[in-house]
Order: sequence, then C-alpha cells, then structure tokens
Amino acid sequence: MGRNRKKDKHLPKNVYMRSGGYYFVDYEGKWHNLGRNFALAMQKYGLLADARHCETMSEVIDRYLREIAPLKAESTYKDNIKQSKYLRAAFGRMRPVQVTPKMVYQYMDERGKNSQVQANREIALLSHMFKKAIRWGFVSTNPVKGIERFKEKPRERYVTDEEFNAFKDFAGPEIAAYLDFKLLTGLRKGDILRLKRSDIQDDGIHAYISKTRKTIVIEWTDALRDAVDAILNLKKPIYSISLFRTRRGQPYSVDGFNSIWQRKMRKALEEGVLKERFTDHDIRAKTGSDTSEAHAVELLAHDDPRTTKKHYRRKDSVVRPLK
Repeated sequence: MGRNRKKDKHLPKNVYMRSGGYYFVDYEGKWHNLGRNFALAMQKYGLLADARHCETMSEVIDRYLREIAPLKAESTYKDNIKQSKYLRAAFGRMRPVQVTPKMVYQYMDERGKNSQVQANREIALLSHMFKKAIRWGFVSTNPVKGIERFKEKPRERYVTDEEFNAFKDFAGPEIAAYLDFKLLTGLRKGDILRLKRSDIQDDGIHAYISKTRKTIVIEWTDALRDAVDAILNLKKPIYSISLFRTRRGQPYSVDGFNSIWQRKMRKALEEGVLKERFTDHDIRAKTGSDTSEAHAVELLAHDDPRTTKKHYRRKDSVVRPLK
C-alpha cells in the first residue's frame, strides 16, 4: 500500500511535482513530463491514466467483436471471430499499452510457421483493433503500424469452360442454377444467398453488396433471365421470399451452402469429373477474367480497380505486336 502524501495533496495518484513541473509515473515506473501548466498537465494525465487503467487486450477484443465486427460482411465477421482466438491467446492478458512491435513480430514468426496468409490476416485485424483502441482512449499509438507483413502470392487458379460445364452437369440442378447465376453476375456467395424475389425487378436485379454497403442494379440479358428462371423453377415444396431457399423455404446460410458445395466437389473429384478442386470464389474470379478489365471492375463492384487486377484477372494477357 502506498504512503500518504505529506505535500502536494491536491495532485492525483502517481502525479508528482519536480523542479516546477508535473510528472506522471506509469505502471512500469517510467516518468512522463506533463509540463508546467497545471490545467494542461491534468489533461495529459487523464490520457495517460486512462491508458494505465484501461481494459486488457482480451476486453478490447470483446468490445471490437461486439461493436465493430458485426458491421462487416457475414463471412468477414466469422473470420474475425476465428482470428480473435489466436490474438486473445497471445495478447489477451496484456494491457494494450504493453503490446510492442517486437511482440507483434514474434507473433507473426510463430503463426507464420503454419500459415503466413492467416498471420497477415490476424495482424491486419489486430491493427484495426488498435485503431479503435486509440479512438476509445485506451492507447495513443498503434504498435502494428509499419509492421512488415509476409508477402502473398495472389491465387492463380482459373476455371476453364470445360471444368465449369463438367461440374455444372454433375452437381445437379440447384448447384447448376447457382453456377450460371454466379458466373453471370460475379456476386459473392453471401450476397447471392441474401437475394429475395423482390430484388428481381423490371430494370434488373437489385443486389446489395455487403462489402461496400451499396446496391447495384445488374441489367437484364437473355442469359441472365434464363438463369433466374432456372432458379425460380427449382422444385421446392414450400414458397419462399428468398431467391435461393432450402426445402423448408428458408434462405440458405453460408455454412449450409458451403456444406452442399464441398460434398458435390468431393464426389466430382472422386469420380473423375474434375482433376483439380476449385472454389466458389474461383467462379467469381472467372467472371472477372472472362470479360474486359473495365467491365470486371463494375461487375465485381470493387471500389479500387487494383483489387480486380491483382486478384480477379487470372487469364494470360493477350497483346498485339507493334506491327
């Protein structure tokens, strides 16, 4: 228990006056010069004291998952929950002010032994958590800022027309209808599964893009009308407001649809229909590859064209010679 002050009793705990200036002593015993002006010194003290008495990283993670992560796309939110488990195990008991760049690099080196890509994603999440912690007044700096991450090679898997058609013919009418619709629209899986019949309007399909929180209108073509008709004509015993729906008329969850996809893909590989696995996301990349770059940016609804070029243009470039 600390001793009672004999002088300067007007000063808060851990604040002292030395040589005409005010100083705050933090939990590590480090002295912070607050200046000579009492009012300004108390403002600086308030910030430092908040950091000293702030929540642990585990509590910061909880607040982030409660207030920030749910505002993201469903798949991103679920990824954040998984990533947070590793961050909590490493930093959970620490105060935010205790986390240093050196510790972040140590975390990266350890996690990178299993997956450098996942390590990058977790560090990106940690950085965003610290940005929010600064806003919440728990810290004044972000120890993840400037951290050099692992270099990543963009995925190059391109689904050929032959592979696409072979899987479509094998997988059954529901997956076939989904594949045609996805290829034509380039929409993300979660955004497709959230579509309602009311989104099908005279001027096109009104699709909400969860990543950008904007709605785009995909204009009708003969091929798109055929794809939507195939979806609406799927034999389901119960009417539903959802475009894609289960036999009970409920919209598919992302996890539920993933299970169907993986089961069909596994059988296609076992029976020799396909030689190499491809993902749902690879179909989105096929959409971005099978049209012009400018059209791909619009259709995939990317705010930054560099994202389209880096991750969704997987065909070799065809160029004309000088003469």
